[in-house]
Amino acid sequence: MEQWLIWVIAGAVMVLLEFILPGGIIVFLGLAAMMVGGSIHLGWITSTTTAFLTWFISSIFLMLFLRSIFIKYFEGDTKVQNVNEDIDLVGSLVEIVEDVLPHKEGRVKFRDTTWIARSDEKLQVGSKAVVLGRDGNNLIIKSL
Repeated sequence: MEQWLIWVIAGAVMVLLEFILPGGIIVFLGLAAMMVGGSIHLGWITSTTTAFLTWFISSIFLMLFLRSIFIKYFEGDTKVQNVNEDIDLVGSLVEIVEDVLPHKEGRVKFRDTTWIARSDEKLQVGSKAVVLGRDGNNLIIKSL
């Protein structure tokens, strides 16, 4: 089998592998291999060393420059979600597990863990409260 045909077949296999192992990298290795195969067939590349060097350089070029262009047009399945935990926290109901007094911190249960809590009013164990905000790791709460 001729060398140029081996490069073209290897490139086609790599392009097809992109459908099995998506990631946007293997396809560029395959395209570069097919370009090397075409260059060998046209007589532009004559040695195996030059073929591998051309494949290596063209693969890097395709990955660095064309991948960013393809990513703009072919988005993945990513979603940007709310990463501000305070938005989810404010307005949530908590249960008092340790008395909270106006000048003494207590503890509340929120999402299966306990938090240090402060309030301007007296809240007793077992009662419910609503979260107004957060100050560091301390929740600021008020009674319902």
